Amino acid sequence: MTQDDLTGRGGPGKRERRDLRFGLEEALDGELPEEMVQRMQRHTDDCPECAEEWEQVRRMKELVRRSCADRAPSELRERIAVQCRTVSVTRTDADGTTVRLTRTETVRRGFPAP
Repeated sequence: MTQDDLTGRGGPGKRERRDLRFGLEEALDGELPEEMVQRMQRHTDDCPECAEEWEQVRRMKELVRRSCADRAPSELRERIAVQCRTVSVTRTDADGTTVRLTRTETVRRGFPAP
């Protein structure tokens, strides 16, 4: 679906043809004129590829909205607050002896108040 598909404009003098897949998010967020959104929806009635793209973007946006509204459980927040970092180095000496050095460091991070 291109800008020309929706506006009826086009032809050889048209400077830019914009792929409206990039406008789906704006349409779903109510950031486009209602007439354009309706034309996009009518187009999806006859275009399975665009209908699938529309539905995928809609589902993704809904998932992000739900995920951002939820607060992480306190146990998860605590595990994230305590960051453990382990560094392991394995070295083989000239005589074939393998030495492994491991260092673990724990750092407590605070979170801003909710």
